[in-house]
Amino acid sequence: MKKGVALLLSLVVLLTSLTALAAEKDISWVFTKGGFEPLSEENTIHDAIEEKSGVTFEHIAPPSANYAEKVSVILAGRDYPDAIRIPRTAEMYDYAEQGMLLALDDYLKNYPNLFNAIPERAWDIMRGSDGKIYGVPVWTSEHRYNFIIRGDWLDKLNLKNPETLDELHDVYTAFVTKDPDGNGMADTYGIMGTGLETFEPIFGAYGVMGVHRGYFYEDADGAFKPQATSPKAKEALALLQQWYKEGLIHPEWITIRAESELNERGMKNQFGSTHRWWTWEPKIEAEMRKIDPSVEWRRIAPPVGPEGKSGVRGVGIVNFPVSIMSTTKNPEAVLKLFDWLHTEEGMMTAYSGVKDLHWEKREDGTFHTLPQFNEDAKWIQWYACFENEQPLLSMETYLVQSRRDALKWNIVTNAADGIVTEAEKLYSADLNLLVEEVYGQIITGKADLDSFDNFVEEYNRLGGQEWTEQVNASRK
Repeated sequence: MKKGVALLLSLVVLLTSLTALAAEKDISWVFTKGGFEPLSEENTIHDAIEEKSGVTFEHIAPPSANYAEKVSVILAGRDYPDAIRIPRTAEMYDYAEQGMLLALDDYLKNYPNLFNAIPERAWDIMRGSDGKIYGVPVWTSEHRYNFIIRGDWLDKLNLKNPETLDELHDVYTAFVTKDPDGNGMADTYGIMGTGLETFEPIFGAYGVMGVHRGYFYEDADGAFKPQATSPKAKEALALLQQWYKEGLIHPEWITIRAESELNERGMKNQFGSTHRWWTWEPKIEAEMRKIDPSVEWRRIAPPVGPEGKSGVRGVGIVNFPVSIMSTTKNPEAVLKLFDWLHTEEGMMTAYSGVKDLHWEKREDGTFHTLPQFNEDAKWIQWYACFENEQPLLSMETYLVQSRRDALKWNIVTNAADGIVTEAEKLYSADLNLLVEEVYGQIITGKADLDSFDNFVEEYNRLGGQEWTEQVNASRK
């Protein structure tokens, strides 16, 4: 009952805001940039966006913790915003079927910056069942992960960067047996992370990836099949089971999910390598160097497997769609704003702040932050709805080299990226949990490797076969 009342109150507040503000601004726009809230009372970035784009807008920002729920509340009403970031692409398809969203095809030809900045593959994912485009994709490069190892431990033990699985095994053995942190205790491990994500570079050495995320691969006959049931995944599990038996893998990998818990163990020098999103190692390295300036988390190529394969996980090319409601009276203003946000000036402003206040462009063409950037860092990306690459790669910050390095590595992607099926909606959550459970049992030795074959049958029986059939039927 209390939850229902809270939702009703939220609906009243949000719709009242939308109605009142629509008369004051050209458009209203709903989205929240998680991790950059609450917004500062300083409106310099908002004002700069309005001035440079020529479009005034009201930004409605529900709390990121329950953003999806708030979007449902807004779209259950009648006073819609002009534009809204929809939490999941599958929901965009549903809303388009209901006639709630504006098809953009006839408009986009007038806004060339959108097409110049966004890959065609991302636009294709925005097409509904009628073939029309119903959203502007918030897209990202698929290269976002790094394989990271303690470079200072390698140097201390006179070891080179491992290039193959065999070399990585030898490095991990040294990390476990040769006291790389010098504390006189046998308390270091080769690798740790959060769940199965820990081992993705190891799976990548067998050409497998995203086993617990519903990734697919294309087989020799051109059919899409689940990575989780690939025979190559079984080979990777055999290796990991042996490494776990040898004590090379931190035993808490299976229970830890929060990055804060991983960081705690990293700060205590408990593991020597991991696989993380590109922002992870610069941040923890900076903290650890306050205690020990010699600490180095080194980004290296993922290990090469027995057949010459390697890779870290490639992410999906589209994060979310930003759609225009069919009820909007000013679609041109929305697209004019979005088009400007995809210019160099627009991308830099939304992502890094105001030129000559937060950053400067020097005579050599490089971009550098100014003191105000650090002052406003906790909220500076509040208006960065679109995840453009240029600000990430251009701005000279302590994070940027990690981002640049992530572009170097081979990636293994989801062959079915952008394909949404009814079976996925019904079964994927339970199937991904099944993968985590069975893979965890095999790696830790609680189940025999032969149990993988029974797992494949169970996976298919519980909806995996139906999901696979629908994916192949839906290929564009």
